[in-house]
Amino acid sequence: MLIFNTTYLVSDKVYGPWMKWIQEQHIPFMLESQLFSLPQVAKVLTNEEQEGTSFSVQFHIQDMETLKSWNIKYGEIFKADFTKQFATEALFFTTVLELV
Repeated sequence: MLIFNTTYLVSDKVYGPWMKWIQEQHIPFMLESQLFSLPQVAKVLTNEEQEGTSFSVQFHIQDMETLKSWNIKYGEIFKADFTKQFATEALFFTTVLELV
């Protein structure tokens, strides 16, 4: 079992719309594929000065092959939607974690 983690840096200017997008569009979009489960949204706590707030959005997924298949089919749709919604006001990077 893997955790697909996306870390976002969200400017204060778009915090409200971003949070609404995560809850009403992004999480349902990910769950619709029936490949992801157990969504979590967490604020990243840091002592470092940054412009905006960082959040971690996590989903469980069965294995790397399933994630690769999802990425081929839906990855560009996700990126295009995200860019359309937030341009440079929110940035993201992804990591994959293995449960041990």
